[in-house]
Amino acid sequence: MRYEFGAGIADYVVTPSDGLWSVAAGAIVSWWDSPTDGTQYTDLQNLGGEAITEVKASEYGALPRFLGPPDVTGMWADAGGSSRAWVEAHQVSTDHASAPPVLDWLNVKEKFGAQGDGVADDTAALQAAVQAAADAGGGTLYIPAGRYRLTTALAWASGVNAVGAGARATILQTTNQNNDCITGTDISSVSLRDLQLSGPGRGFGSGVRFTRFSAPSTPEISLRNILIQSFGGDGVFCHSLASSVLHRVRVRTCGGVGFHLQAPQDTILGGASLSLTGCTVEGCVTGGYWLDGMAYTSLAGCGVQGSPVGYRLEACTGVSLTGCGAEQCTTGLTVYGGTGNTATGFVTRSSDGTSVWITSAAKGIVLSGVTELAPGAGATTCLRTDAGTVTTTLGLTAVKPNALSGTVINPSA
Repeated sequence: MRYEFGAGIADYVVTPSDGLWSVAAGAIVSWWDSPTDGTQYTDLQNLGGEAITEVKASEYGALPRFLGPPDVTGMWADAGGSSRAWVEAHQVSTDHASAPPVLDWLNVKEKFGAQGDGVADDTAALQAAVQAAADAGGGTLYIPAGRYRLTTALAWASGVNAVGAGARATILQTTNQNNDCITGTDISSVSLRDLQLSGPGRGFGSGVRFTRFSAPSTPEISLRNILIQSFGGDGVFCHSLASSVLHRVRVRTCGGVGFHLQAPQDTILGGASLSLTGCTVEGCVTGGYWLDGMAYTSLAGCGVQGSPVGYRLEACTGVSLTGCGAEQCTTGLTVYGGTGNTATGFVTRSSDGTSVWITSAAKGIVLSGVTELAPGAGATTCLRTDAGTVTTTLGLTAVKPNALSGTVINPSA
């Protein structure tokens, strides 16, 4: 097993006798089995499992996290000075043989017998891999190229990550129409990337469903380079995401909402500090993005096509859309209550109803550079604001007429 090293001066648990050892900014650090001379360790890996022979300190002289040689729990670090420093691995017990392989790289085919042939039921193998990583205090599962058939949902755990070979190559195929693909409750610190989650094309299951029961929030969730398609429910359904990132996640042909993000109001900073970048929704039956009670959240470069409502911000605070668009939606953007929400450079194309609708006493709404292009045959209005709302507009480009009943401030008028 490999152990994790690095990430700060606190890991230098034994210093040379003179106590004068430091790492310069950007220094190249090599690793040895002796305080002088000896044999250099070159069988190292970064946390992505790639082979390295040495590490480079940051601009502040801190060491990045990396994995040492198999079964090595301490090494001498040489930063090019007159002495070396002893560095021990993280979370290593005094009984080195029984120490858990925290953050090791677990190949689900090699270590857990997953087949990935689209025929065998791989549910038990993948669940065993998740459990093994969870029992070790965390780990990264590598899921090689293949189609992994799942008959029940995978119950995920905190600190467990998964990396595939790409959204076209590694496919988790759900066969039960009423099951989610990946689910978890009160979890945190999870990264899923380079995967495809594929549903049966009907039923009620979702691609990813992370719910909160007793935890204040669902923090540190990262979804990157993932394709989610053909689920009867939502593509992504999450409670109280916080300090989380969704990057280049594509959801298509689901029966629910592409991204359904809820924030129960009994938490503090539950459902806040979330970033969606380069995400897209195509042909989802219920809607594109539905943010319910979310705060301090940004959507940048996101798009939606072919849903009744492109974006719905309900009771949100400080949510921003930048460079986003909605095509072939009945309503491009609905702001339902909330305060301090903004849309900058927002474009609707071929809307078949209202491009932007501000309602339910929404306050402090700012629309800057909103553009309506080629509305559909059923389109009625570009901007609709209902009584009790307060909206500021800058550079609105409308094809259809506006219906303004609330307070609308136009500084350029």
